[in-house]
Amino acid sequence: MTVRYSLCILQIFFCMPAGLYAQHGEALLKDPFNAYSQQVLQEKLYVHTDKNFYLAGEICWFKIYNTDGFFNKPLGMSKLAYVEVLDKNNQPVLQAKIPLNEGNGNGSLQWPASLASGHYLFRAYTSWMKNFSPAFFFEKQVTVMNTRKNFSSNTTAQKTRFDVQFFPEGGNLVNGLQSMVAFRVTDQYGRGQACSGVVVNEKADTVARYTSLKFGMGSFLFTPVAGHTYKAVTSLPDSIRVTQALPQAYNNGWVMHMGRKNNGQLNISVKTADTSDPATLYLFAHTRGAVKTVAVNTLQHGYAEFVVDTQKLGDGITHFSIFNEQRQPVCERLYFKMPAQPLNITAATDLPVYELRKKVNIGLVSNSRDGKPLPASMSMAVYRVDSLTMPDEMDISSYLWLCADIAGHIESPGYYFSNPNDSTAAALDNLLLTQGWRRFRWDTVFQRKHPVFEFAPEFKGHIIKARVTSSLTGLPVKGAECFLSVAGTRTQFRGDVSDDSGFVKFEMNNFYGNNEVIVQTAQDDSLKHIEIISPYAVKYSGTVLPEFLLPLKNADALYSQHVSMQVQQAYQADKLKQWLMPAIDTLPFYVKPDAAYQLDDYVRFTTIEEILREYVPAVNVRRREGKYYFPVFDNIRQEFFTVDPLVLLDGVPVFDINKLMNYDPLKIRKLEVVARMYFYGSMYFGGIVNFITYKGDLTGYELDPHTTVIDYETLQQEREFFSPVYETPEQVNGRLPDFRSLLYWSPALNTGKEGKQSIVFYTSDLAGKFAVVVQGITADGRTGGSTIFFEVKEHDQLAGKK
Repeated sequence: MTVRYSLCILQIFFCMPAGLYAQHGEALLKDPFNAYSQQVLQEKLYVHTDKNFYLAGEICWFKIYNTDGFFNKPLGMSKLAYVEVLDKNNQPVLQAKIPLNEGNGNGSLQWPASLASGHYLFRAYTSWMKNFSPAFFFEKQVTVMNTRKNFSSNTTAQKTRFDVQFFPEGGNLVNGLQSMVAFRVTDQYGRGQACSGVVVNEKADTVARYTSLKFGMGSFLFTPVAGHTYKAVTSLPDSIRVTQALPQAYNNGWVMHMGRKNNGQLNISVKTADTSDPATLYLFAHTRGAVKTVAVNTLQHGYAEFVVDTQKLGDGITHFSIFNEQRQPVCERLYFKMPAQPLNITAATDLPVYELRKKVNIGLVSNSRDGKPLPASMSMAVYRVDSLTMPDEMDISSYLWLCADIAGHIESPGYYFSNPNDSTAAALDNLLLTQGWRRFRWDTVFQRKHPVFEFAPEFKGHIIKARVTSSLTGLPVKGAECFLSVAGTRTQFRGDVSDDSGFVKFEMNNFYGNNEVIVQTAQDDSLKHIEIISPYAVKYSGTVLPEFLLPLKNADALYSQHVSMQVQQAYQADKLKQWLMPAIDTLPFYVKPDAAYQLDDYVRFTTIEEILREYVPAVNVRRREGKYYFPVFDNIRQEFFTVDPLVLLDGVPVFDINKLMNYDPLKIRKLEVVARMYFYGSMYFGGIVNFITYKGDLTGYELDPHTTVIDYETLQQEREFFSPVYETPEQVNGRLPDFRSLLYWSPALNTGKEGKQSIVFYTSDLAGKFAVVVQGITADGRTGGSTIFFEVKEHDQLAGKK
């Protein structure tokens, strides 16, 4: 009976209509992919820096845009970003923790006066992004020149090395089947090299020729033949030739080709060397995790064809994958669609030329392609341009729509967006042909396993992670109660219990202020060791910085910038060190005490025991086996707790109450008592007794020698940008020199419902050409930018021109 039943089921399955079978196959691809995408939220960071060339001692200003990796919409998940500046050996020279608010953050970095001249890698990421490849981190190259320090190269001049790579369209070469083969030729720093070449067989017969189109990339058609071997001979400048074997061609396999039709459709053809039986193929297309189309076709005589309407695809990069009947990916191809609804930002000055120390009015307009106003969050920099300092080749649009979804360095990404035409489209297609990759592995998707992530997203604030180990064995300690404190008048206290691996996590909301962090176990146990773990990523993308050469041809521009910086530091140094106080909640972690005592309002006793006994009725003083302890009165149950309270001094837990009783009470300003059971995670306390000194710095109190005390960088406070005003004749004729080359910086420009914003600033004592660079994004993920120029001339120059 069982066999008959099974045969009936098989007959029903094989007799299913083709459409129903196809729908079943589509679901087998689409459902696990959607489930995976919902579990793996991606973040993208874009950083707008004020410029790309600096002198040591100058300040780098920047704004961080945090977006959803799938939809490019502003994302408020993470509450801080990590910013690093790395040297050529991936050693950090600067690091900062930048607070984020609803997907926006801004900060500044001052280049150290001791920093060596060179190229540096500016990168930014969130804690959540550390779960994925560092290829997803934001990266850009910046150059810093130290004009007060002799430059000496530690490396001898290196011979240029060339890397030549070939990429068959779809993935592989198959004997007897024609393929489009893309190539990329770069030097050791990833810069494209113009080239030409030929493909020859073992008899030295030429079977294909190729020439680069742009940035060392191009493509050609090639059909390998079984029994032959092939080499590519690439000719480079200076009569250099590079010979290497082409990728191996297989006797069995698949090839795909994407062609474009005039009606806005894509024609995707698939071929295989096996022409024996018909087979079902699936075309799966997704744009940054959003499924756009799943199509089914039957392979006839080794050939199948799919037609895709580009209107169904999302903006940016779409991944096309071909699956066989067993749901195995056999080919993959990338396609790019220009954003159909960009953010148009128009910036206009009221004059084309200005005198020194004159007002500049700039009007900003943000709208859609059809002229409708679009509110946008924007940032703007105005700086003098010269042969060393020019506008960036990458902006928010080219990064979020292209760079962030392609592994590795993209040379001049703005080229593909500045003037879209047939030539740029062909160059962009070559780029995509050389970038076959994805953010995931298909076997991971189909296994439907819940991903395990090492780093938690920082939803509320910075998470300080530490590990508890045994001082005797070095092994992790499980179940240890640990506490982290930041001494100060604003009590910052956190607690956690170590997990199986000995890890504890302390979530620090609004983590500003004192950089000294105090970590200890519940009993100051000398047998336990606590180590704070750095929150910065220890993995790197592999980006190679180009060799730094002294800009001898730009000596005049370098000298002018040097003088400008020296004058600013001499006359405006104090103006560059103004910090804005963050708007944070200053309440302690227990919010509101049940009783508070300003000790100066009472008779000042000479011992803490007298203070507690005389006018703190909620705290009893008892001794047990020669040790003091403080039972706290429970206001709810109207009896003293049998569980010990949490005793703090300036927010730091005190476990040796005898030591606290010997502390000088004249150093204590305030006493707060929480007279109720207090639960903190899995820990609980019979109330809280918090002693607060006048300075909040544990004045005169010696911590236990086994306590871990380290300097730990808190969130960066916002530096105020200095921009003088020249409204009155007295201000214009002031004798203090003003050699600002960066006239204006704002990371927080917002256009309202009308899509308009007005900006006012003043020129300095420097004449020259100035760039106005604006970047922005809307709430629905539209991005855009604008760069305009104006000139500043001295009065004599303008008079002569007239």
